[in-house]
Amino acid sequence: MGKSISSKMDRWLCSLLVLFLIITACQQQERVLSFETIAKSDASDIGLIAYKEERPALLVIAKTEEIDDLIQNMLAGHSALADQLRQLDYDRLFAILVLQGLKGQGGHSVTVQEVSRQGSQVIVRADFVSPALGTRRIQAFTSPYHLVAVSKEGDWEQQVRFVLAVNDESAAETSHFIP
Repeated sequence: MGKSISSKMDRWLCSLLVLFLIITACQQQERVLSFETIAKSDASDIGLIAYKEERPALLVIAKTEEIDDLIQNMLAGHSALADQLRQLDYDRLFAILVLQGLKGQGGHSVTVQEVSRQGSQVIVRADFVSPALGTRRIQAFTSPYHLVAVSKEGDWEQQVRFVLAVNDESAAETSHFIP
């Protein structure tokens, strides 16, 4: 009788282990996507991006037709950046614009560290730098940004949720169809 209970327990544990492995295998794994910098502001850039909100933002450009809206809303007078966006191969790439938010002084910056995908969610991990206390800085409004071109590796053709993570916390998010 003791052997029968042990045998049933072994089968139960084995079944549980197989079920766990099946569930784990079915979950989509997070995959790091390759990206390249298109443009990035630094402490000397004043007013290149006309983003007037203080909170961070995340914008996605997935096709050429979306560039005109971006020019009207944020890139007015910055045609070189718009031209770079127009030259992207949107069959293979899409662009992400990470904005730190309007700052009243220089010395702030944004750096995209990693872009990863898990199913229909893309996480953009970025560092936001603020000037150290006591540091001399330009007293002017700035809107730090980092614009990257991201590879469309794998299947897309779906609505994707984009999350901007700064210090492992969600700082902004948006949803966008990636063709």
